[in-house]
Amino acid sequence: IGGMHFAAKACGVPCEVASAFDINPIANDVYRHNFKDTAVSSRNIESISAEELDNYRADVFLMSPPCQPYTRQGLQAGSSDPRSRSFLVLLDALPNLQNPPRYILIENVKGFDTSETRAETIRVLHSCSYAVEEYLVSPRQCGIPNSRLRYYLLATHVPGGDTGTLPSLDAALSQDVLITLPVLSSGLLASSATLRHASQSVAASTAAEASGEERSAAA
Repeated sequence: IGGMHFAAKACGVPCEVASAFDINPIANDVYRHNFKDTAVSSRNIESISAEELDNYRADVFLMSPPCQPYTRQGLQAGSSDPRSRSFLVLLDALPNLQNPPRYILIENVKGFDTSETRAETIRVLHSCSYAVEEYLVSPRQCGIPNSRLRYYLLATHVPGGDTGTLPSLDAALSQDVLITLPVLSSGLLASSATLRHASQSVAASTAAEASGEERSAAA
């Protein structure tokens, strides 16, 4: 419905969304209502070829694949869940692109970070010369009263360069953002190397926060 589009506009970076893809006609109707000037493709992502993706010459891929295969409340079937297929098709296409995006952003639920899909994602990105960082972030850090932990992956294309790490967070974000989005003692902003350890402490911290809020509401 345009959540990624709205965020791209709201962050203040000049951008133009080349196209949006979804197979759900209702979601696409809402998207067209929200962003009337953006092309919306009502088709299965699995049918999109690498050549078609190349033709967009997009600088950034914004991806929010179905979360049902990874949510902690579900079966956690991961890559074996048919709903993960569209994302895996895009991964398969990435090495065949003549015009790969400079940046890739992937968003999903807590649970994606421990999945085999995540491991395959990292493997493909590194093989295609992308530097990768991963984060677990809750809206509470942005001043939004909602404890809803989310996984984010940021990838930067660095042909011939070091794909092990990205620049430090201080270099990547403005001071205004850093003030709004502090690094908590629980390690809520975690690098790729410490993601799994941090995710456990963050999940525990978030659960404690949620319990506290429920008690306050009940009182």
